Amino acid sequence: MCYFFYYLCKPYKLNFINMLHCYSVLLLFACLQFYNVKSGTAFYPESTFFTEDNNYFLHTVERGQTVFSIASMYHVSVDDIYKLNPQSKTLIKAGEKLKIARESGSWIYHVIQPQETLYALSRKYRIQGEDILSVNPGLSIQTFQIGKVIRIPANSVTASVKNGNDSFNKLKTNVLLHRISSAQSVETVRIALLLPFGLKDSVTGDRMVEYYEGFLLALKALKSKGISVNLQVYDTGSDAKKISGILEKKEIQNVHLIVGGVSDEQIKSISRFSNANGIPYVIPFTSMSSEPFNNPASYQVNTPQNILYARASTLFINKYGNYRILLVSGEKDASSQSEFTGLLRSDLREKKISFKTIPWKQVLDADFVSELDLHKNNVFVPDDDSPETVEKMITSLRIIQRSHPEYRISLFGYPRWQTYSSKYADSFFQLHTSFFSVFYANLSLPEVKDFYNTFYKWYGRSISNNFPKFGILGYDTGMYFIQAIHEYGTTFETEMNGLKYKGIQTDFYFERVNNWGGFINTSLFLVNYNPDYSITQTGIK
Repeated sequence: MCYFFYYLCKPYKLNFINMLHCYSVLLLFACLQFYNVKSGTAFYPESTFFTEDNNYFLHTVERGQTVFSIASMYHVSVDDIYKLNPQSKTLIKAGEKLKIARESGSWIYHVIQPQETLYALSRKYRIQGEDILSVNPGLSIQTFQIGKVIRIPANSVTASVKNGNDSFNKLKTNVLLHRISSAQSVETVRIALLLPFGLKDSVTGDRMVEYYEGFLLALKALKSKGISVNLQVYDTGSDAKKISGILEKKEIQNVHLIVGGVSDEQIKSISRFSNANGIPYVIPFTSMSSEPFNNPASYQVNTPQNILYARASTLFINKYGNYRILLVSGEKDASSQSEFTGLLRSDLREKKISFKTIPWKQVLDADFVSELDLHKNNVFVPDDDSPETVEKMITSLRIIQRSHPEYRISLFGYPRWQTYSSKYADSFFQLHTSFFSVFYANLSLPEVKDFYNTFYKWYGRSISNNFPKFGILGYDTGMYFIQAIHEYGTTFETEMNGLKYKGIQTDFYFERVNNWGGFINTSLFLVNYNPDYSITQTGIK
């Protein structure tokens, strides 16, 4: 029996003290080999969810997904999805099933079926269990679930588990899902910062400089905590030409983390390098990169708009579901947030929550007050976030508020509205205004004030009033990721959401997008301007 423990534990570098733990894991897994069968059958009817043939499988649409994001995930074109799913040209909804080609390029996509185990998959595709896990780094005992999609290398078939009896090989393979990466702290964290400093577009260039300055303030704060950082800084220019030369440098190939890239071309080049070398890569600015769908070492800070809107719609319904909801519709060329209000309408209908869509002109009518509910709170949601719209909205609602104080009125808006706060703060308070945002720095908080003062002290100027504030974004990014690597090493993904750092503008919470992809920050703030002239911000994860 001891020899059996030793033989099994040796490949995972477990010492004899850990053998008993290993044995308990084996017993647990032996009892729960069909755990996924039991947990899944209550939720997914086999006749519909698991239908597939040699040509396609069924992908279940999740909230926030679009046809484009699904196509990016599976390395197919949008047209490929349209051909198999003509109805998707109009609209897709969460829970809907889409046919996706089972084989695309170098990959075969497989939906985990009832009674399947990792060992069963290794036998089916004639490949080692370790090889399946290496291309699906998000796969674990928690995520190996019925209906989840994994990918198999199409052109790299190896021999399945050999030697020993079948029962032993089954246990040896299935126990791989219980793997736990050991955290290894890093004394001196090596960082490569790749930013386009010398752009002809002076606004973008200034923002990159400010991001860098905020990042340096993070290094200063971390030094006081005893954390050493070796920082390499590179000017990437406006395209990917300089990137190639930078990535060939010997010193960058040994860093613990890469941060930067602005254009899609730059991000793809850095991401390919990151993936090939197993170096974590932070995408700090754009919300539209497709790299997290394919690079397991990528971390996108800015939440994609479709995911942001889906979460904001849920947040709105939780807060305002019992209100009288009035969606204000403007002109077609002045409806920058029509995508959000369209999703909100759909969600409200699905939950059978009443609402009314009204045109801008009606809000200005003298008899508009008849649309309000005297016995409920009334919330207005415009479909545009421009300063002109905010001006009109505030002016109209304040007139109603003064002439009919018996009605309770609230206003719901968008991330961009925080840049108008200095001009409209009083009205925001009076109208009990709320808005959602991934980024928000509350100037009344001591930590935000301290940052502003430190920034001015070191650089002799105030931080720019942008959205987001790039100096704080650089600071938060540096503080979060450098501490993660210092404490847990480059395999920090399993520990990062437990990291005790609360950003002063961004509250990080990363979720893996699929079993083979990277991570996206899904944290969200709800900012409330209260009638007592206080501001509260609630982090939603």
